Amino acid sequence: MNTTPQPRRPLVDTSAAAEILGVSPRTVRRLAAERRIPAVHVGRAVRFEVDDLAAFVDANKIPATTAF
Repeated sequence: MNTTPQPRRPLVDTSAAAEILGVSPRTVRRLAAERRIPAVHVGRAVRFEVDDLAAFVDANKIPATTAF
């Protein structure tokens, strides 16, 4: 059994998450309320894992098509 603690992934607040996603903090709060992005509740504070934000972006990519 592995008893070595795993390092925690960094958490960011709503403003930082909005900057990462390129949207407003209000949009981040709405996405979290709709459970479209995972959120971590620490008391009244809401935090987001950077890896989850990257996964959200990857899941919502629209592939480019050639116009030729």
